[in-house]
Amino acid sequence: MKRASVSEAKNGLSGLLSEVRRGEAVLITHRGRPVARIEPCNVDGLDAEDAMAEMLRRGVAVPPRAPLDVERFLSAPVAQLTEGEGASEIIVAERGTRD
Repeated sequence: MKRASVSEAKNGLSGLLSEVRRGEAVLITHRGRPVARIEPCNVDGLDAEDAMAEMLRRGVAVPPRAPLDVERFLSAPVAQLTEGEGASEIIVAERGTRD
């Protein structure tokens, strides 16, 4: 298993993900201690449904709280950024959690 520090992972994420795509797992360390592992999520021999069940079992993914209402999603207005305003500010305003 390949090891990478947090800073190495931040600076070389694309390369690490290429290795994961080839089937290699990568252990991420912080000050020499393991903190996370990046590994392929599509296990050979599993179809998409089985792969999702495996991710749910491992806690990598969580099931949706409700089915997606596609019509409502597609008809929702799209937020427009104004100069000097960031997307995160729009999200905070929409959620009503501005401090």
